[in-house]
Amino acid sequence: MLLAVSLFASYFARQGLADAEQQLQQQGRDMTRQLAEAVTFDLFSGNLPYVKRLLDFEHNAREAIAIGIIEDGNWILVSGSLTQLPALADIPSLDTTQNPRYLYFSQLIGLTASPEQDPYLELGHRDGRRALLVTVLSREPVREARQRISRAVLGMAGLALLLALLLALLLAWRLSIRLSRPLHNITQTVGQLADGALSKRVPQVSSGELGELESGINRMAAALEENQRDLEQRIRIATRELVARKEAAEAAALAKSRFLAAASHDLRQPLHALTLLVAALRERTLEGEARRLVEHIDDSASALEGLLNALLDLSKLDAGVVAVHTECFPARRTLDNLASQFTPQAREKGLRLRVHDSDCWLQSDPILLERILNNLVSNALRYTDQGGVLVGLRRDADGLRFEVRDSGRGIPLAFRERIFEEYFQLENPERHRNKGLGLGLAIVARLARLLGGGVEVASTRGHGSCFRFRVARCQPPEHPVVAEAPLFTLPLTGILVAFIDDDEQILEAMMQVFEQWGVEMAAGSDVAAVRDELRELGRAPDLILSDYRLGGGLTGIDAVRLLREAFGEEIPAALLTGDTAPETIQAINASGLALLHKPLKPAKLRAFLSHLRGV
Repeated sequence: MLLAVSLFASYFARQGLADAEQQLQQQGRDMTRQLAEAVTFDLFSGNLPYVKRLLDFEHNAREAIAIGIIEDGNWILVSGSLTQLPALADIPSLDTTQNPRYLYFSQLIGLTASPEQDPYLELGHRDGRRALLVTVLSREPVREARQRISRAVLGMAGLALLLALLLALLLAWRLSIRLSRPLHNITQTVGQLADGALSKRVPQVSSGELGELESGINRMAAALEENQRDLEQRIRIATRELVARKEAAEAAALAKSRFLAAASHDLRQPLHALTLLVAALRERTLEGEARRLVEHIDDSASALEGLLNALLDLSKLDAGVVAVHTECFPARRTLDNLASQFTPQAREKGLRLRVHDSDCWLQSDPILLERILNNLVSNALRYTDQGGVLVGLRRDADGLRFEVRDSGRGIPLAFRERIFEEYFQLENPERHRNKGLGLGLAIVARLARLLGGGVEVASTRGHGSCFRFRVARCQPPEHPVVAEAPLFTLPLTGILVAFIDDDEQILEAMMQVFEQWGVEMAAGSDVAAVRDELRELGRAPDLILSDYRLGGGLTGIDAVRLLREAFGEEIPAALLTGDTAPETIQAINASGLALLHKPLKPAKLRAFLSHLRGV
């Protein structure tokens, strides 16, 4: 309706405006032509006062703006304002020129030669005398017509809009009653059914297809509710059966484990006797078949002892009879024990065993922790044919973690989880006792859980494996020492320093120094990498140290700015440099950052860091 009204209104408006414009132009042309005919004789007979009265009459009667007559390039008669008449230069184009406010019309006035004598006309004016009548009309009637038409169009549009709104409201009301409300009820009920309220039903208030839909949803809800009750009943029955079976299995396993744990002494006694007897036989002078038999008995007894120890340890862990006794002890003690125990074995196999020293103190059970590491290192040496094994303690965001890396055969992805099962071995289908019993990693997993963590493994087939597990850190006991630093030096233990230097040797040396001080580091040759490491740690650095000249065209000033933008403008920072050029010193002084020159002694660095920490 609005579109139709708009189209009709636009058409009639344009038509009305065109008619008003055409009517005004026709009126101007008719008036100019009639007036020119009326004044021709009097104008050329010299009766100018009469012509002037005709012009004034038409000026007033037709509401013309101005009327004038031109002869020989001059205005000879004017009715109205001369300024409202067109310029003489524009006269030739009056028929085609339209002003926004005025319309201009012109009509030629002239007499042709006549054979008859007219006593009122002078002889010189009878042949070829010409004049031009110019009329100026206002376009105001057209503007008024436009306003009237616009008001009429707006009125029609408003009426159409009102009718359209009333019709829309009526349709909306009808739809809300017949369609929207039932659909809302259906949508709401379906949502409640989806949330688990299967007892909800759709009110059946509609007929036709909507009524069938409401009825169908209610039937579906009833079927779902019945199925849910049946399923819940089955689940309760199955759960009771599973719980019973689980309790029976747990009871059997617990009884087995308790039996094996309790029988430890009785089982070890005859084995110990057998071992002593074998040793006695070895002391005798035996040759040939007898010596070979004694050696076989000794090997079998050793294998039996290892199997018995593993079984008993596993059973004790399953039975929950292994107690954890945590204490704060130095990691160096455990690492030294590993090095002394496995170095001969690695040397005998032609492998390198590297155990990185550490001055950290650990909060754990030292015996159980060493047992975990013993099993991991033993496995690593067993399955490594060339290269070596690396044992170390690393810091990360969650504290400390032990890592045992090897360059062995690696573990296929499909067996990453199964290696922690009892008796599972990748490369021992013949169950040769020299290749282990398949219980070491099972014991490791249980011991790690007992200590409050788990064992993670990363491996690539043919490129070795890495086993890691986390351990808590503790503060060592306080011992009175003579410090080289000044008395006002603040403790640095536990603070986090962001260090940027593109020299790998300096990075390694700084890490060793900070590790001895108990200072945590986020270090690297690139400020972006250090920033990402800090974000992974989830904390802002306490201090920022950076070399002045870095890679990629950056300076230490840029590095400090980037880290402060990421973690806070108040973080103390200093620059390290071996550059003594005046330009470098001026740039650093202009930045307002503290400056330390290389080479720098550790004592001075410690005092300076303590000073920055206390600022």
